[in-house]
Amino acid sequence: FNTQLIQEIISMKKIVCILALLVSHLAFADNHASIAPAETWICSLNEGKTMSDVISVSKAVGEWSNSKGLSDAQWIFIPSSGDLSDQGRFILMTAWSDWSEMGKAQQGFFGDGEGAEIFADFNAAATCESRNFWTVQGVYNHIID
Repeated sequence: FNTQLIQEIISMKKIVCILALLVSHLAFADNHASIAPAETWICSLNEGKTMSDVISVSKAVGEWSNSKGLSDAQWIFIPSSGDLSDQGRFILMTAWSDWSEMGKAQQGFFGDGEGAEIFADFNAAATCESRNFWTVQGVYNHIID
């Protein structure tokens, strides 16, 4: 095994945990902490692709989601310190207001194939080494006050 690659993967997973906590503003309803589902993809840009390509795909996902009336949000995290050897590395994170919204989104986008063309564009732009589902619990949020 490549120990540097394993260390990078472990480091990215730690970053994802921290970042999941930072998006706690999704988990607040009427000033009460609640739990929200989130999904992360740890990826690298494919050769010849840029973050603009990924952002275009993200916007297409947002348009699809909006057309379905879903309550969700999406972020792209780009490392700004630590191991910067892969300049195309990023984390794509989507979160939903609740489990029902996540289920409707996953079923429509993947299960019913409504997002097949958008997902093909994503796969053309990036290769992902992992996909994870998380439970995000808001503890506090001073950003939106």
